[in-house]
Amino acid sequence: TGGVAIISAAPEQKPERQELERREKERSEKKMALFQEFKEMQQKRTLQERQRLLEEKLKELQEDTLVKLGDASIASPFTSKYSSVKCVCSIIRQGRCTLVTTLQMFKILALNALIIAYCQSALYLDGVKFSDGQATLQGLLLAGCFLFISRSKPLDKLSKTRPHANIFNLYTIMTVLLQFTVHLYTIIRLVDKVHALEPRKASVDLEADFAPTLLNTIVYIVSVTLQLNTFIINYRGEPYMESLRQNKPLCYSAIATALFMTVLTFGAFPELSAEFSLLVPPEGLQREVFTTLLLDTVLTFTSDRLLLWLCGDAKLKLIKA
Repeated sequence: TGGVAIISAAPEQKPERQELERREKERSEKKMALFQEFKEMQQKRTLQERQRLLEEKLKELQEDTLVKLGDASIASPFTSKYSSVKCVCSIIRQGRCTLVTTLQMFKILALNALIIAYCQSALYLDGVKFSDGQATLQGLLLAGCFLFISRSKPLDKLSKTRPHANIFNLYTIMTVLLQFTVHLYTIIRLVDKVHALEPRKASVDLEADFAPTLLNTIVYIVSVTLQLNTFIINYRGEPYMESLRQNKPLCYSAIATALFMTVLTFGAFPELSAEFSLLVPPEGLQREVFTTLLLDTVLTFTSDRLLLWLCGDAKLKLIKA
């Protein structure tokens, strides 16, 4: 006989089993979250450890080097608080200004020494002497001019040209020789004019006390004026330092000295001339002295600027890569 098999439906899951599966799933998710957090903590710890080791190695390298980081600023001649390269341009501008000031002071000293040497040696044989007041005034004027020149400031813009590195160059030597030649001719010419008015004495007492004479007056005025010319003409100014107009103390002192010498030349105030043991020159000689000194200034200025244009600045050397 045939039979029929009856298969019952799948039994329904009990609520307890579903709760267990849900708890198991939550537990596995918590385990995964904890594992992920542990892994992240391990990575952070590894980065901190590496950073600490790197700092220790850098510290050891700094201790082993001969020059430490702070030694460079201590040993360097210049220190800048800025982080840009502008300080390099500032150092170059200051250095060029100092170099040009030194070079022009050497030229001024050379010319003044030659002028004073001729006035104090060759003219001494004619009985030319300077009184204490005259020497004091001349010394104060020279000291003031040197002071004002040394306080010159560099320009804000760096020049494309550069000055000579030392005084032994064609421009310096030629300008000193040419200027002194003009000054020497001026002194000799004016002294001859004085001798035409006052003939030389047959015998000169070199040990005699100072007494104001016309020759002493003219030589003193010429000597101070020529020394003033050396300061004004040999002042370099742009493009390395401020110009003569911008250097107010030197400009004003030069103008005041020139006016003072003009007053002494024309004898506008005889009492003032007497204070410095000077005589009032004759009218014809006054114009001769003023014209000759003015011509001397023009010739020396022209010769110096011509030489400056021809061979005044050093040439830049190109560095081949």
